[in-house]
Parts: sequence; C-alpha cells; structure tokens
Amino acid sequence: MTYDALTMHAVTTEMRDRIEGGRIDRALLLDARRLGLEVFARGARLSIVFDLAPDASRVYLTDERLRRISDAVTPFSLLLRKYVAGSRIVSVEQPRLERLLRLCLSARVDRGVPRQIELIAEVMGRRNNLALVDEDTTIMDVLVRVPPAVNPARPLLPHLRYSLPPAETKSDPSDAGLARALERAASQGGPAWRTVLQQVAGFSPLAAREALARAAGNPETLASEVESWGDVAASASDLARPLETGAWEPTVARREGRVLDSAPYRLTQFADAEVIPYTSMSEAIIAAGRREVSAPAFDRLTRPLLEALAARLEQSRRKRSSLERSLASADNADELRAAGEAILANAHALEPGATALSWEGRRIDLYPTLSPIENAQSYFKRYTDARDAKSSVPPLLEKVAGEIEHLEGMALHVQMADSEKAITAIRRELEDGGVLRRSASKKREGKRADGKGAAAPGVHLRKPLSGGELLVGGSAVGNEWVTFHLARPDDLWFHARGVPGAHVVLRIPTGEPTQEQIMQAARAAAGRSAARDAGSVEVDYTSRKYVRKIRGGAPGLVTYRHERTVAVAPAETAIGSED
Repeated sequence: MTYDALTMHAVTTEMRDRIEGGRIDRALLLDARRLGLEVFARGARLSIVFDLAPDASRVYLTDERLRRISDAVTPFSLLLRKYVAGSRIVSVEQPRLERLLRLCLSARVDRGVPRQIELIAEVMGRRNNLALVDEDTTIMDVLVRVPPAVNPARPLLPHLRYSLPPAETKSDPSDAGLARALERAASQGGPAWRTVLQQVAGFSPLAAREALARAAGNPETLASEVESWGDVAASASDLARPLETGAWEPTVARREGRVLDSAPYRLTQFADAEVIPYTSMSEAIIAAGRREVSAPAFDRLTRPLLEALAARLEQSRRKRSSLERSLASADNADELRAAGEAILANAHALEPGATALSWEGRRIDLYPTLSPIENAQSYFKRYTDARDAKSSVPPLLEKVAGEIEHLEGMALHVQMADSEKAITAIRRELEDGGVLRRSASKKREGKRADGKGAAAPGVHLRKPLSGGELLVGGSAVGNEWVTFHLARPDDLWFHARGVPGAHVVLRIPTGEPTQEQIMQAARAAAGRSAARDAGSVEVDYTSRKYVRKIRGGAPGLVTYRHERTVAVAPAETAIGSED
C-alpha cells in the first residue's frame, strides 16, 4: 500500500491530536526492523508502530497490544529502554512534504536531569531507518547503521552528527507556478501522471494518478492529451489542502474484496471500486494491510517463518559486520607489525604490568598481565590475521551477502503470500534450506521418499496479459523455476534493480513484445519487490539467456548482463498458490 508524504502528514496530524504530551511507557523492537512505542496520553493507551523493513514503509497508531517477535537485544534496543521508555512526547514534527517524522522527547536520566532527545523515522523505502539523536544533534545510534562505504555523503553511525536527508527539488502543490512547470515538463511525453510525479513534491504515483483522474477523468491520460494543466495543478493543490486545514479524508479502495490502495483523501481513480471512509489514517492503513484470509489464522502460519528468518538474518548480519571489521583492520596491518617490533625493541625497558608504550609519538596499548614478548606476539598475530584478511575475507563477504539476499527475499515472499498453500510451500523451502527445523513426522516422510520425482516447481503464478503471459516467482525455488525451467532463452526476464523480489518472465507466442507489454511486466516485477511501496522503482530486464545462476548460491540467486532499465510505478501481483 502507498505510504507517501501526504499519508505521513495525515498520520502526523493524528499523532499531534492523540499522543502529543503523552508518556512513553514501553519501547520495544518487535523484530529486526519494527519498533513499537506504548504511549499513555489523555486517558488512553495507544501504540506507535514504526514498520521500517525494506519492503514496508509505515508509521501508524494502533490500540492493539504490541507483542515482540524477536528476543534479540541490540545496542539500539538498550538505548531505547534507557532514554525513550519513560520519556514524554514534547512534539511531533514532519518537514513539509517529506517522509520524515520527528518525535521530540523529554527524557529524565542521569539523576533525573531533563534531557531533550529526538527519535527520527526516515520512511523512505529501501532507505528506511530510525535514528536516536541527542540534544546536540549527535547520533546516539540508529536502527540500521550506514557506514561511509555504503553512503559516503551521509553515513549514519553513532557519534556522528545527524543531518537531514537532501530535500526534494520539486514544486510544492500549492505553488502558483505549478501549472507552468507541469506544462513545460509535459513536452517529454509519456503518461501524464509521471509528469506530475516528477514535478510535485510529496506525491506518489497514486496521488499523481488521483490528480489526473479528478482533472481529466482518466488516471492514465497521456501528457500530450491533457487539455488543461491548470486543472491538473488545481487538483494537486486540492489533494494537499489538508496540510493547512488538517481535514484529511482517509479511504481504502476495494474491488471484489481485494484491497487496491489506501489514501488520506477520497480515492476516485479506481473504476467500479468500493471506497470505504475511515475516521483516521491509521485505521485505513491497518485495514489496507489486512489480508483476505483470516488475519489471526494467517498470522499463526506466517509468524514462525518470519521469526526464523529474522533470527537467521540477524545472525548473518552480525557475521557480515565481523567480516567487514576484519577487512577494515587489514588497512592497519603494517601498524600492527610496527607495534610488535617496537615492543620487542623496548622489552628491556618495560616495567612489569605496564599498560602502554610511547614510541615515536604514538601510544601502543599493552596487556598488563602479559610479558613484553607475549604482547609483541599478540600484535604479530593480529598483523598476520589482518594481512591474510585481504585475501580470505572478500570471498566470505560475498557468500554472506548472498545468504542475506536470499533470506531477505524469502521474508518478502512470506509477507506477500496470500494463501495457506503458498505459505506451506515456502515453509517447505525453508526447511530444505535449514532455516526451519523439520518436525519428526516430516523427517520420516523424507526418508520414505524415493527421490525419483521431478524438481519441485516452488510458488509461482502464470498471469495472462494481452498477447502473452507473465510468469511470476513467489518463492526462491519459484523464482528459479520460472527462470530456468519455464522461460525460453529469448523470453524477456525482469527484476527490480538492487532489491529482493520476484523473477518475472514475459512470454509472447511470436514476434517482439510491445512497449506496453514490457511496461506491464516491469510494473509486475516492481510490485513483487521490496521496493513495492516506493513511488517509482527501477526495473532491469534482459533476455533470459543472459541470466545465470550463482554457482554454489541459494535458489533464485542469479547474475545477468546486457540489461536495460526502466522506471515504473509498482503494480500489485498476488501470489496465491503453486501453478
């Protein structure tokens, strides 16, 4: 479901009305990427949920009791307990038309002295994060640490200064010159909603289409067919007017029992859809997130899978961090060797129990319980390990990166599965991969199997489209099946760029695919990816013959070449069962 800046503004308005001035009683990590705050405010108990997984972007209020899925203790969770639990919410702030929420808190620690801190949620798809910031803008810690190697321009690590993400350079929907800006941009052609998306700050594809539906009667109108960009600008301004008034109109659109989307305004763009109003944006978000099957029953099926995946992911990420530290230490190998040589050269002058040696202007730390020779040997061993890390660590890092990619992909498949049959098949894959333990009965079944059957096809879907069909993977094995068993060499293969997601294959009987067929396949790949909540997703596509399995990698992990890239708005593609 869409969570854009307008949606966040509606939630921010709700939080100001209901929890500002309240006391946070509990702060707990629900799992690796979800935080919950239990708040008592104005005689009521509510919870704020920060759902910040790469494939989820939501912050909302709920009156449901929070329940922790993972018992893992992290430095970030310990800081939450110390500084956030027991604090008061001074204010709730959101920069205009940005997907960033700031909870300004007054904490009492260190002998009860008031301390102003901020909990800042960056709800930005793949870059989702949560930062705890001290009153002098020093980062105390973040949910997901971002080192300079990942983002040189804006690292997020403890003890660094926090800076806001770069602001969008688009027009405010209330700008008087918006119509002229839209008209100038329309010369590039293409769908009119994309012109709106590129020019209007805070708008998602859903909001851009809504503006077109209200102004031109058709959300898919081409830019060349728009008669009045002034009308489009006026519609965009209407959608953003509650920024000033606070009068949001949360709705959820459904068709034949299936949720299409939610928004902080009345949705008109979906033909023949039932549009249901809600009293708050949080209620609409929760309603839109519910599945068609029984939520409690489905939760009982998916929760063990997500718990096991979260635990294994945490283990793999810790391993990656350890390897990265080992690789970083390789740059200091010569210093370690020089330290060992300096200790040997000065061994005769070192007093028993010495804790440091000053040598040529630098301090060399010593273990007071070790002799000078033993201290030197310790440094030489660290030097050898650091030197060897340059050759031994990169292959291990590559392997653990593949494991993390596989686990994140499987978590995405679990979250997007829409039937018990699909979840059962995914569970079987996780058991085969050692992520879940098999029950005793299943172990006996495995021993009775004769092993003569064909390879399991995994979870996947055949989806018809005009002039052809799409093959869409719904699990790791399902991805491998559609790519290497069902697809022909010259079929086009699609995958969202740089994020976990489904393999999508476009098959047409004869001839070359049309541009519209390519865009439909790309939208399906975007909608079945971890970036499905983003406004625009880059999707790579190439001929299937240029896709290769990663040798020794988990099912569904591939490399590809000769790709082309398109930016599309995600389209929802449900995966309910095996083919």
